[in-house]
Amino acid sequence: MRENNRYQQNRYGENRSRNFNDRRDTKPKETKEIEKIKALPVPEDYVDAADAVMQQLSQSNAKGGKLTTSKLRNILTLVSDIYNTENRRRDDSISSESAAKLQMLRIRVLYEAGREQSVKKFVETSKLLAYIKGIDKNRENMLRFCHYMEALVAYHRFYGGDPD
Repeated sequence: MRENNRYQQNRYGENRSRNFNDRRDTKPKETKEIEKIKALPVPEDYVDAADAVMQQLSQSNAKGGKLTTSKLRNILTLVSDIYNTENRRRDDSISSESAAKLQMLRIRVLYEAGREQSVKKFVETSKLLAYIKGIDKNRENMLRFCHYMEALVAYHRFYGGDPD
Protein backbone atom coordinates (compact mmCIF):
# COMPACT_ATOMS: atom_id res chain seq x y z
CA MET A 1 0.00 0.00 0.00
CA ARG A 2 1.22 3.51 -0.81
CA GLU A 3 2.36 5.76 2.06
CA ASN A 4 0.29 8.83 2.82
CA ASN A 5 2.59 11.46 1.37
CA ARG A 6 1.80 15.15 1.64
CA TYR A 7 2.85 15.52 -1.99
CA GLN A 8 0.77 14.08 -4.73
CA GLN A 9 1.93 13.40 -8.26
CA ASN A 10 -0.25 14.94 -10.94
CA ARG A 11 -0.83 13.42 -14.34
CA TYR A 12 2.21 15.22 -15.78
CA GLY A 13 4.55 13.69 -13.24
CA GLU A 14 5.03 16.85 -11.17
CA ASN A 15 4.82 16.78 -7.42
CA ARG A 16 2.28 19.23 -6.06
CA SER A 17 1.44 19.96 -2.49
CA ARG A 18 -2.02 18.90 -1.38
CA ASN A 19 -2.30 21.85 0.93
CA PHE A 20 -1.69 25.28 -0.54
CA ASN A 21 -0.80 26.67 2.90
CA ASP A 22 2.22 24.37 3.05
CA ARG A 23 3.85 26.37 0.27
CA ARG A 24 3.38 29.90 1.50
CA ASP A 25 4.40 31.87 4.51
CA THR A 26 1.37 32.26 6.76
CA LYS A 27 2.78 35.25 8.65
CA PRO A 28 1.64 38.61 7.30
CA LYS A 29 4.59 40.61 6.00
CA GLU A 30 5.25 43.94 7.61
CA THR A 31 5.14 46.80 5.20
CA LYS A 32 7.58 49.59 5.79
CA GLU A 33 6.47 52.95 4.56
CA ILE A 34 9.05 54.44 2.26
CA GLU A 35 9.69 58.09 2.80
CA LYS A 36 9.93 60.20 -0.34
CA ILE A 37 13.16 62.16 -0.65
CA LYS A 38 12.45 65.87 -0.89
CA ALA A 39 14.76 68.26 -2.70
CA LEU A 40 16.66 70.58 -0.37
CA PRO A 41 19.18 73.30 -1.11
CA VAL A 42 22.66 72.89 0.33
CA PRO A 43 22.87 75.32 3.27
CA GLU A 44 24.90 78.50 2.89
CA ASP A 45 26.96 77.47 5.92
CA TYR A 46 27.75 74.04 4.45
CA VAL A 47 31.07 73.83 6.31
CA ASP A 48 29.33 74.06 9.69
CA ALA A 49 26.69 71.60 8.48
CA ALA A 50 29.41 69.12 7.46
CA ASP A 51 31.07 69.58 10.84
CA ALA A 52 27.81 68.82 12.66
CA VAL A 53 27.14 65.72 10.52
CA MET A 54 30.58 64.25 11.11
CA GLN A 55 30.52 65.02 14.83
CA GLN A 56 27.21 63.21 15.10
CA LEU A 57 28.48 60.23 13.13
CA SER A 58 31.76 60.03 15.04
CA GLN A 59 29.90 59.96 18.37
CA SER A 60 27.41 57.26 17.39
CA ASN A 61 28.53 53.80 16.42
CA ALA A 62 26.65 52.53 13.36
CA LYS A 63 25.46 48.93 13.47
CA GLY A 64 27.23 48.14 10.22
CA GLY A 65 30.58 49.40 11.45
CA LYS A 66 32.40 52.64 10.90
CA LEU A 67 32.30 54.63 7.71
CA THR A 68 35.58 54.20 5.84
CA THR A 69 37.44 56.95 4.08
CA SER A 70 37.53 54.90 0.89
CA LYS A 71 33.72 54.80 0.73
CA LEU A 72 33.58 58.57 1.10
CA ARG A 73 36.33 59.12 -1.42
CA ASN A 74 34.57 56.93 -3.99
CA ILE A 75 31.57 59.24 -3.80
CA LEU A 76 33.83 62.31 -3.79
CA THR A 77 35.53 61.10 -6.97
CA LEU A 78 32.21 61.10 -8.81
CA VAL A 79 31.38 64.54 -7.43
CA SER A 80 34.82 65.89 -8.37
CA ASP A 81 34.38 64.75 -11.95
CA ILE A 82 31.23 66.86 -12.25
CA TYR A 83 32.88 69.74 -10.41
CA ASN A 84 35.85 69.81 -12.78
CA THR A 85 33.51 70.11 -15.75
CA GLU A 86 31.23 72.73 -14.23
CA ASN A 87 33.97 74.84 -12.65
CA ARG A 88 35.25 75.82 -16.11
CA ARG A 89 31.86 76.74 -17.49
CA ARG A 90 30.14 80.09 -17.06
CA ASP A 91 26.49 79.24 -17.79
CA ASP A 92 23.90 79.47 -15.03
CA SER A 93 22.74 75.90 -15.60
CA ILE A 94 24.76 72.71 -15.68
CA SER A 95 25.43 70.90 -18.94
CA SER A 96 23.35 67.92 -20.02
CA GLU A 97 26.42 65.72 -19.57
CA SER A 98 26.79 66.89 -15.97
CA ALA A 99 23.06 66.42 -15.37
CA ALA A 100 23.39 62.80 -16.52
CA LYS A 101 26.44 62.29 -14.28
CA LEU A 102 24.46 63.78 -11.41
CA GLN A 103 21.72 61.20 -11.92
CA MET A 104 24.35 58.45 -11.97
CA LEU A 105 25.80 59.87 -8.75
CA ARG A 106 22.39 59.63 -7.14
CA ILE A 107 22.06 56.01 -8.23
CA ARG A 108 25.55 55.16 -6.97
CA VAL A 109 24.89 56.78 -3.58
CA LEU A 110 21.65 54.79 -3.27
CA TYR A 111 23.46 51.57 -4.18
CA GLU A 112 26.28 52.12 -1.70
CA ALA A 113 23.78 53.05 1.02
CA GLY A 114 21.90 49.82 0.35
CA ARG A 115 25.06 47.76 0.62
CA GLU A 116 26.36 49.03 3.94
CA GLN A 117 24.54 50.28 7.01
CA SER A 118 27.30 52.75 7.85
CA VAL A 119 27.01 54.40 4.42
CA LYS A 120 23.23 54.49 4.74
CA LYS A 121 23.49 56.25 8.08
CA PHE A 122 25.94 58.73 6.57
CA VAL A 123 23.69 59.42 3.56
CA GLU A 124 20.66 59.95 5.78
CA THR A 125 22.45 62.15 8.31
CA SER A 126 24.20 64.27 5.68
CA LYS A 127 21.04 64.52 3.53
CA LEU A 128 23.09 63.77 0.42
CA LEU A 129 20.18 62.54 -1.68
CA ALA A 130 18.00 65.53 -0.80
CA TYR A 131 20.83 67.90 -1.65
CA ILE A 132 21.52 66.15 -4.96
CA LYS A 133 17.85 66.52 -5.87
CA GLY A 134 18.00 70.15 -4.77
CA ILE A 135 20.67 71.02 -7.34
CA ASP A 136 18.02 71.08 -10.06
CA LYS A 137 20.41 71.91 -12.94
CA ASN A 138 21.60 75.06 -11.19
CA ARG A 139 25.37 75.47 -11.56
CA GLU A 140 25.80 77.47 -8.34
CA ASN A 141 23.91 74.81 -6.35
CA MET A 142 26.07 72.13 -7.95
CA LEU A 143 29.31 73.88 -6.97
CA ARG A 144 28.06 74.40 -3.41
CA PHE A 145 27.16 70.70 -3.18
CA CYS A 146 30.67 69.76 -4.34
CA HIS A 147 32.22 71.96 -1.66
CA TYR A 148 29.88 70.42 0.94
CA MET A 149 31.02 66.94 -0.08
CA GLU A 150 34.67 67.99 0.23
CA ALA A 151 33.94 69.40 3.69
CA LEU A 152 32.33 66.11 4.75
CA VAL A 153 35.43 64.15 3.71
CA ALA A 154 37.72 66.66 5.46
CA TYR A 155 35.77 66.54 8.73
CA HIS A 156 35.57 62.75 8.55
CA ARG A 157 39.34 62.65 8.46
CA PHE A 158 39.66 65.34 11.14
CA TYR A 159 37.48 63.38 13.56
CA GLY A 160 39.56 60.24 13.08
CA GLY A 161 37.62 58.52 10.34
CA ASP A 162 38.69 55.01 9.49
CA PRO A 163 41.33 54.81 6.82
CA ASP A 164 40.23 52.09 4.39
